[in-house]
Amino acid sequence: MTTARTIIGSLSTLTLACATTMLGCAEAAFSVHTQDNDLTNVKPTVERIKTAKVSSSPRSGSGHATVYVAVGPERRLGQTEASKGVEQAVVAYDLTDGKELFSVGSDVRSRFVVSQGVVMYREGQRDLVLRDAQNGSVRARIPMEEGETLAGLASDENQLYYVTRAKVGGENKSFLTALLPNGTRAWRLPGQGSMGAPAAWGGMVAVPYRYQNAVILDAKTGQELSRIRQKDEQIGFVREGKNGFLYGVGASGAALLDEKSVSGEKKTISYLSPQLGERVRVFLHWDGYRAEQTDFSAFDRNRLLWDAEAQGDRVRFSDDQTVLHSYRFLFGMNAKDGGVRWAYANPRQTLMASELSDQLVMYVAQDGEIGGLLRQTGAKVLSRRLTLKPGQNVIGASFDTAGLAAPATEIAKAEPVLDVLRGIIFDRDSSFLSVKSFAVQALGAVPGKQAAAELVKVITAEGMPSEISRAAGDVLAQRKDNLAEVSSLLVAALQQSYDYLDDKRPRGLDVLARVATAVGASETVPALSARLLDPSTPAAALKDLVLALTKLGGKDAIRPLRDALLVYRADPLFASDPEVLKRAGEGLLAVGGEPERRLVQFVSMEPHTLPGLATHFRKVLDDRAAPKATAKPAQLR
Repeated sequence: MTTARTIIGSLSTLTLACATTMLGCAEAAFSVHTQDNDLTNVKPTVERIKTAKVSSSPRSGSGHATVYVAVGPERRLGQTEASKGVEQAVVAYDLTDGKELFSVGSDVRSRFVVSQGVVMYREGQRDLVLRDAQNGSVRARIPMEEGETLAGLASDENQLYYVTRAKVGGENKSFLTALLPNGTRAWRLPGQGSMGAPAAWGGMVAVPYRYQNAVILDAKTGQELSRIRQKDEQIGFVREGKNGFLYGVGASGAALLDEKSVSGEKKTISYLSPQLGERVRVFLHWDGYRAEQTDFSAFDRNRLLWDAEAQGDRVRFSDDQTVLHSYRFLFGMNAKDGGVRWAYANPRQTLMASELSDQLVMYVAQDGEIGGLLRQTGAKVLSRRLTLKPGQNVIGASFDTAGLAAPATEIAKAEPVLDVLRGIIFDRDSSFLSVKSFAVQALGAVPGKQAAAELVKVITAEGMPSEISRAAGDVLAQRKDNLAEVSSLLVAALQQSYDYLDDKRPRGLDVLARVATAVGASETVPALSARLLDPSTPAAALKDLVLALTKLGGKDAIRPLRDALLVYRADPLFASDPEVLKRAGEGLLAVGGEPERRLVQFVSMEPHTLPGLATHFRKVLDDRAAPKATAKPAQLR
């Protein structure tokens, strides 16, 4: 009996110990049982973020700012045999001393990350290679597991991290791996479903997980610290910022990871989205789930550079500024209203990579120029150049520029914004229509008559793509300029006519007429009347001219509308599309009196009038003559 009681007591003690152990142990990382949006877990993580000390020095090991550049033949479809023979390489350039550190042959297939004097990237299809950040020698080579695809790389002051994905037993699985700088694996964690590209900050690493979660782990042990789930949008990326981790919310916004994140709703989290206008494609960060975006691509040349910071209980873009990078162009923008503070246009070469440092906007151009602009003014203060071999182009670059100080001397002052925008719009390169459209929008935010005059020039310019001319008209119509000044510009532009000797043709008349209507520029009526009856006026513009006259002209519109209707009512050129004549007749009825009604009636009955036009006017007149229905009196009960 005593023995039995002893055994039972021992079992009870063991059960209690096991229970205590289980209660004290956290779930495995990425477990499906982990509670998301749990404030008791998120709050300690946020406190750890607030007290974390993050080094402000470069991670290259020398204390010098460095840029790592992939070079080789230009990547494009239909690559020629000659370009295939061009050497591919990784080049390191010391920005502090202004010298090239090394250039070694390598098939670079991802961006670069740096930690403790080691630079890591994907080389070829299967390997991650770790090279000495100062001389390029190979420190370690890590083959990815069979069937795994690289989803992203990250690093901090102590370790390097990468995410891979694979099909295992017909199911999607992901793996987050941490490496020491010597290539030794520190830990490796599996996860069910899709895991996105990682970010590391302050002794923690974070990943987007299963499209709606952001998981934060201890960087040293891999233990999961907390998990948040966005309920109303997808989480497409995580990245580091000034105050910890930022995560993508939907297609055009991001949020700061803080205690508000547990709500999981955009209206209550620390959310921010740049207000840059409808013609700006907001690409805040690489999609963490798209494996192809781990490599250099067009996304590196078309994106928004930004950082965010906590301000009291809110979050804002640092200095209320973002920098838009689009091909050859950089725009320093006000994140609140989309106003362009400064603009930079590289004369010839596409900027293949860009990044923000503390004081600078850094870029590397296709021809090997490494440049730096002041973040606040856009003035150029840094220009270096890589030595490229014949046929080599810059493919992409990654920067290790923490703490890089801006040079005291300006190489070139920032050009006036108006001049840069004008140059972009009138650039003969027709492949940048989206940039031209954005420049037109930005021009609309520049105050003063000169900017309005530039928009009119865009509308009437020879060879200007029609979508750009229409965009300029829309922007001009929405400006808050002095009406008299705008009217005088419109009148001057509408007075253009065909001139054989000077090879001048009227352009943009339809857009000008729409702008005049939108702003109420009644001073344009005489010029609109002249253009309506001018044989050189393009047929496509007549409809808008008629509408503008009807809206703006009042009694002064009667004569030009009447003349146009009488001159063209039987013209076979309008047989397939008599809309402009219909509008002219309806305009006469709207602004005129009995004489104009009789004129329209004559046109409807005259045998030479286009049949479709005559039928239309007879119906319009019949409808006007029909007595209006009167409401029946209410029945008394």
